[in-house]
Amino acid sequence: MRISTSMMFSNGTHGIQDRQSDLFRVQNQLSTGRRILTPEDDPIGASEVLKVSQSKAANSQYLNNQAIAQTSLGALDNVLGTVNDELTRITELAAGGNNATLGPAERRMIAMEMRDRLQDLIGLANTEDGTGLYIFGGYQSTTPPFAENTGAPAPHDLTTANSSVIYSGDAGKQAVQVTASKDMNINENGLDVFMQVKDASGNAIGRSMFDSIQNMIDQLDSSSGVPASTAAFNQALSDIKSGISHVATIRASVGARRNALESLTSAGEDVSFNYDARLSALQDLDYTEAISRFSAYKMQLDAAQLTFKQTSQMSLFNIL
Repeated sequence: MRISTSMMFSNGTHGIQDRQSDLFRVQNQLSTGRRILTPEDDPIGASEVLKVSQSKAANSQYLNNQAIAQTSLGALDNVLGTVNDELTRITELAAGGNNATLGPAERRMIAMEMRDRLQDLIGLANTEDGTGLYIFGGYQSTTPPFAENTGAPAPHDLTTANSSVIYSGDAGKQAVQVTASKDMNINENGLDVFMQVKDASGNAIGRSMFDSIQNMIDQLDSSSGVPASTAAFNQALSDIKSGISHVATIRASVGARRNALESLTSAGEDVSFNYDARLSALQDLDYTEAISRFSAYKMQLDAAQLTFKQTSQMSLFNIL
C-alpha cells in the first residue's frame, strides 16, 4: 500500500481533531456535572430525562398551587374565626340585654355596641386578600360584595326589600388545581357564609347573619320604632346562635381542606425527591470515570500531536 504525504497529513489532522473533540466533550461534562449534554450522548437516557423533567415540573407547579391554596385557606379561616368572635360577643350582649331590670337607656347602650359589632361584621364580609380582591365576592371579586340597605323595613329577612344588607357577589367559589386530578376551592362566597345561614340541623333560617343582628338591635333599641316582643327577641337570639353554628360548620370544611393539602404536599414532596433521585441516576456524571477519560484523551492527543509533528517533517530531501 502506497502511503502518500497527503494521506499522512489528513490522518494526522483527523486524529488530532477527534481527540480534541473528545476532550471538549468530557471537559463540558466535568464543568456541568452532567453525563448527558446532547441527545446523541445517550438517546434513550435523554428521552427519559425529558419525561422525568416534565413530570417534575408539573409536580412542582402542583406544590406551588398547594402553597397558594394553603395561604388562602389560612387567611379565610382567620377571618371566619374573627366573625365567630364577633357573633359570640353579640350573643353575650343580647343575653345581657335580656334583663327586666334594665331601662330603655341601658338597653339602647347595648344596642349601640351591637351596632358597632354589626359594622365590624360587614367590614369582615368585605375583606380583601393580599391582591386587593374580595374573598367573599365569589367570582365578582373586584367590587365590595356587601352594602347596607338603610331603607329596609323591620323585621328583616332575605327578601330584597327587607334585607338589611345587600349581597352583590355571586355563588362562585375560586379553585386551583392541586393535583393532576383534583381541584380545590380556596375561598367561600358571601352567599353561603353570611346570607344563607343554616341552623345546627342544616335547615336555612331564612335570614342573613346581618338581618338576625339587626332584628336584635331593633328589639333592644326602643327608638327603632319596632315593638318589643319576647318572641321576636328569642327568635333573633336563636338566629344569631345559628350563625355561630353555621360559621363553625364552614370553618370545619376549611380545616378539612387544609388538612388534605398538608397530606398532598407531603406526598408531592416525596414524589419530587424521587424525581430528583431518578434524574440524578440518569444524567449525573461519574467524576472518577470522567477524569480517567479526560486523562486518557489528553495522553492520546499529546501522542497524536507529537507523532504528527515528527511525520510531517519526514522528507527524502533530508537524506539526499
